[in-house]
Amino acid sequence: MSAKKIKEFKLSSWAISNRMTVSVITFIIVLSGLLSYTGMARENFPEIIIPQIYVATPYPGNSALDVEKLITKRLEKEINSITGVDKITSNSIQGYSSIVVEFSFDFTPTEALQKVKDKVDVAMADPDFPKDLPSEPSVSEMNFSERIPIMNINLSGEFSMDQLKEYAEYLEDKIEELSEISSVDIRGVQEKELEIAVDLYKMEASKISFNDIENAVAFENMSISGGDILENGIRRTVRVLGEFKDPLAVKDIIVKQEKGNIVYLRDIADVDFKEQEKESFAREYLQPVVMLDVKKRGGQNLLEASTKIDALLEDAAANVFPNNLIISKTNDQSNDTRTMVSDLENSIILGVILVVAVLYFFLGFRNALFVGIAIPLSMFLSFSILSFMGVTLNTMVLFSLVIALGMLVDNGIVVVENVYRLMDEGYPRIKAAKLGVGEVAMPIIASTATTLAAFLPLILWEGIMGEFMKWLPITLIIVLSSSLFVALIINPMLISVYMKVVPKKESKVTFISKLETLYERFLSYALKGKKPGGIIVGTFGLLILAGFLMYTFPPKILFFPNTDAKQVFVFIEYPIGTDIEETNLISMEIEKDIENYLKKYEVNGENFLITSVIGQVGEGTSDPSRGQEGGKSPNKARITIDFVKYQDRQGINTETVLKDIRNLLQGYPGVSIVVDKPADGPPTGAPINIEVKGDDYVLILETANRLKSFINSSNIGGIEELKLDIDQGKPELLVSVDRQKARRLGISTGQIGANLRTALYGKEISTYKNAEDDYPINLRLKDEMRYNKSALLDQKITFRNQSDGQIKQVPISAVATTENQSSFSAIKRIDLERVVTIFSNVLNDYNPTEVNDKIRGIAEKFEIPKNITVSFTGEQEKQAEEMAFLSRALLIAVLLIFLILVAQFNSATTPIIISISVFLSLIGVLFGLLIFRMDFVVLMTMIGIISLAGIVVNNAIVLIDYINLTMIRKRRELGLEQTDKLNSSQLVECVVEAGRTRLRPVILTAITTILGLLPLALGININFRTLITQLNPNFYIGGENVAFWGPMGWAIIFGLSFATFLTLVVVPILFYLIHKLKTKKDKVIS
Repeated sequence: MSAKKIKEFKLSSWAISNRMTVSVITFIIVLSGLLSYTGMARENFPEIIIPQIYVATPYPGNSALDVEKLITKRLEKEINSITGVDKITSNSIQGYSSIVVEFSFDFTPTEALQKVKDKVDVAMADPDFPKDLPSEPSVSEMNFSERIPIMNINLSGEFSMDQLKEYAEYLEDKIEELSEISSVDIRGVQEKELEIAVDLYKMEASKISFNDIENAVAFENMSISGGDILENGIRRTVRVLGEFKDPLAVKDIIVKQEKGNIVYLRDIADVDFKEQEKESFAREYLQPVVMLDVKKRGGQNLLEASTKIDALLEDAAANVFPNNLIISKTNDQSNDTRTMVSDLENSIILGVILVVAVLYFFLGFRNALFVGIAIPLSMFLSFSILSFMGVTLNTMVLFSLVIALGMLVDNGIVVVENVYRLMDEGYPRIKAAKLGVGEVAMPIIASTATTLAAFLPLILWEGIMGEFMKWLPITLIIVLSSSLFVALIINPMLISVYMKVVPKKESKVTFISKLETLYERFLSYALKGKKPGGIIVGTFGLLILAGFLMYTFPPKILFFPNTDAKQVFVFIEYPIGTDIEETNLISMEIEKDIENYLKKYEVNGENFLITSVIGQVGEGTSDPSRGQEGGKSPNKARITIDFVKYQDRQGINTETVLKDIRNLLQGYPGVSIVVDKPADGPPTGAPINIEVKGDDYVLILETANRLKSFINSSNIGGIEELKLDIDQGKPELLVSVDRQKARRLGISTGQIGANLRTALYGKEISTYKNAEDDYPINLRLKDEMRYNKSALLDQKITFRNQSDGQIKQVPISAVATTENQSSFSAIKRIDLERVVTIFSNVLNDYNPTEVNDKIRGIAEKFEIPKNITVSFTGEQEKQAEEMAFLSRALLIAVLLIFLILVAQFNSATTPIIISISVFLSLIGVLFGLLIFRMDFVVLMTMIGIISLAGIVVNNAIVLIDYINLTMIRKRRELGLEQTDKLNSSQLVECVVEAGRTRLRPVILTAITTILGLLPLALGININFRTLITQLNPNFYIGGENVAFWGPMGWAIIFGLSFATFLTLVVVPILFYLIHKLKTKKDKVIS
């Protein structure tokens, strides 16, 4: 071989000639990578930053219909005029309006926030917009990471609730000082208020109105600055001090003084500084606790935040709190994050060990080190880049590294193996390094480019799922590009210094040499006669058979991986209008039943499976999968059962526990109970989600109820329980005012409404301030009167007649009548249309897609009224959208790969050969799913197939490029021109020789990629840190990672295993057949 005929790759030659410079670059990469890795924030999943804005407006005392009419519709009208709004979802409940505005991803959250704020200001400026709101609408970003608590801290013991609240507030202040924490909410105890509870009859007898009391308190509880007074050349500020120092001093205010009669507030009302009405309860193992919900700031290190909080709790327990205060930490996300991140890190280490072991077996120790060094160097370079981009170290990033693990050495294998071959042929080390890299530089650049092309379309993934998954392709592109840099810059420098050729022992026959001889014989046999055509036809027949079997015996189709439950949520919902005290009592009964069931997992009084059972009632207990819900929820409760780590569960399947709890809670009448587990990944909606839309809410609700009954009558298996998200059972007392009569008596509908609202709900008339906090002063009737229907309606409206100046009193019952009715619990709207949703979970043993297909078939026979539409949304809608995108992404990836191949080979036939091998690699995936009866997970399996497309082409590119190189050498050897055609025997000789030469790198790259994925796919977990420090590997098989990432890993393993056969057999045969066909065609033309 003439060295002059081979072009050097200039960048690699520069690296070989400038060893010291490359050595310094290598040192910087290692140092920067280590610092970046240790400094990157850790979290479970990537933070999702999407342009969604949440508008919350409290309007206490108003029904859902009134809130919709007065608040929601007016805000929606203005917000809908914003350009770039994709979707508006609203929920109007009693006393609260919440609107979620989803923007296209062309807008940043900050831009979206400002646009919505501007439109809310416009709506509020409308004269018809309510002016008596307790506070202005709150407009905020929907940052998921800052809305979900990262842990609960529970305080309990033999203390009063006031004492526990005091301890909780101390922790709240300390924790909120941490830069990693955005907010801390206290549950299970209420804020205090200064309540003025009026005796209705005494107030009426004294001819005093609510307005009189409000004015008396408000004008006494204030400090006013009077300006500056000049005295002896000094200006002194004049201040009138009137704010109350003692809250109970309010009762001594004079409310009325007329004709010598003085009425003090204490004469007509009780004044008490006490807790506000209960809005939440919190318990741990049935014992009342004060709970702190801790929420992390976006982009901060979860593990560091957890460590700092642990130190803070330890310090407070030792130096601040009494010894008998019980502090517990539950639902700690950092535990899951530590476990998943640690397992993935250990999977990477185990993969590296397996890969290097295989390299050692095939290449020997020294060459294995040259190739293996690409793994840490590529990762260090990637960590530096990712850290610079502000990326957190999450499971998406780490799994990308696991996928790339085997591919990182692919380029290094080709470079090292080729340089070693040239040195073995007698070239000097430096010359061999320059020529060897030059010979394969363009093929490995092309093969890397094709792999990157496979992942490139995934970066264009839009929506919440795209935000969740985008760091997988970005990380893979960065780390594979880094491996190319290492292969072309650092590897050539190291090879040129340290590579040695081991003398061959003639008598020794190695396994590799046997394999090469066997492969050479097989390929020579396969290229004879009609066998090439038969093999190609047989391969396509296998693809058709795989497709037929998939259609006949379809696997279970899932949108997202179904992992074992780390927690079980029990969502409890009582009829609308249920008092929170009643909700709390019944919830405690359910908690007792659950705890009695869980006793079966106790050993010596200790439960080995459960870490905590938390009960919450009231505010903040709604099901998060149903979307953002604001306001109070006195009729709702949530019980959270938290499990120990996977490896500590002693073989117990938590899915079985979930099923048992679901069966246990089926006997409770009059209450809706949903037993579920936290969703992996971003929210997608319920597995069964049917939206019924229209304008007439009564008709919508009636249609939804009929459709629900119609589906239930079909007895479709797999449906847990169909429910409606709206209930018409909200009790209501309608007060109808005789306007003419009321006006003749000198009162208005507004006065009646205001009086009833103040008497029943109460009114904040001022604020009591002390050194610690501000507390509202609320005016209302005493409980025995405010909950007495007769007393409320017989109360007298007291006012001064403007014509004669006399005080008059008019009973409400004299001008108004009442009627008991029921109203809607909520009014939900999507894109300004009213909607009722029918939803349900799908039982674990059933396929959600099949269940929905059966429901669709039934729904087609259902009679839908005019002006009503029915649509299937939720998880199934997302599944269809993501499947369509991933199919397009696969097509785009194949087209990009084809274009790169055309540019590389300047030919159409070679790209067609390689594209066929990519297409045929699906055989391995399909047969793998069929044989092992694995689920087809839309997201993970499809991404695995797309990844496979980029991986499969690598070896085919290098092999065909080497066949072309062998043909060039053959023509030169025979003295032929480069345009001359080789005959069949010469072509077979070139194909077989190239196949034998490239056998080792082809097998090596396939095995290293498969071995890199195998520990995670099988769920092999070895803790190398404890193995070194404690000689305890903590070995176990399984875990959340294997369930979540396994489908993607197995898709690549199955496809690549079969693709190796394609590369070594089908690709050479296709190459041979097409070139043979070209030769015959040329002969016919000539």
